[in-house]
Amino acid sequence: MRILILAAGYGTRLYPLTLNLPKSLVPVCNKPLLNFLIEKIDVLKEKIPVKSIVVVSNNKFYKDFLNWKKKYKIEVDIVNDGSTSPDDRLGAVKDMDFAISGKQDDWLILGGDNLFEDNLSRFIEFAHKKESPCVVVYDVKDKKSASRYGVVETDDKKKITKLEEKPKKPFSTLVATCIYFFPKKSLKFLGMFLKTEKNTDAAGKYIKWLSEKTEVYGYQLSGSWTDIGHIDSLMVAEREYRQLKESQCD
Repeated sequence: MRILILAAGYGTRLYPLTLNLPKSLVPVCNKPLLNFLIEKIDVLKEKIPVKSIVVVSNNKFYKDFLNWKKKYKIEVDIVNDGSTSPDDRLGAVKDMDFAISGKQDDWLILGGDNLFEDNLSRFIEFAHKKESPCVVVYDVKDKKSASRYGVVETDDKKKITKLEEKPKKPFSTLVATCIYFFPKKSLKFLGMFLKTEKNTDAAGKYIKWLSEKTEVYGYQLSGSWTDIGHIDSLMVAEREYRQLKESQCD
């Protein structure tokens, strides 16, 4: 299995904080957001063999990620998608295709702005049993909050039966996170999507399309989860991690 961390966005909803700092390197409890994901991956590697970890960046922040890698001595491959601004960004789906291209393996995809408590190994075990694309889903407990995300519905076998991206009137409080598992045999769908669809920015659009082409399953996350997409969610993450992981904070 290989792991891809999507970190090529420009974090415009966090401006001015992210004007000169990639969102994935924004500090939470005085530690870059990306470090929390690396820690989760390190625990996962104790149970699941991982061939490589790839972080996809844009050209504007490429050197920032190289400096981060050097500072924290982290063994990852940093790749540059070549974009320089929000206007010419590739989008999450094209970034997945860019980083995955030619590497026919199972892939775990992680959005670089995810913070969560649960253990990734449980998700991978679930995905291996299903032998199909899988998505981590989370109950945000509130329909107003759910309207920010892709809202999902699953059946008794955890198969996704409905997915609607950022609905004005959510039918559920269960949302799709940017944590995916794509078995090798499912990678062909990525190219098919890119040939037919123009909107490649939101990964959720691809998951919706994929669920209409093949079986996609949802694994419900335990513990807390925060998508650092807005200033308010960053403040929530800071508060929660100071409470739950006080030993990691100054």
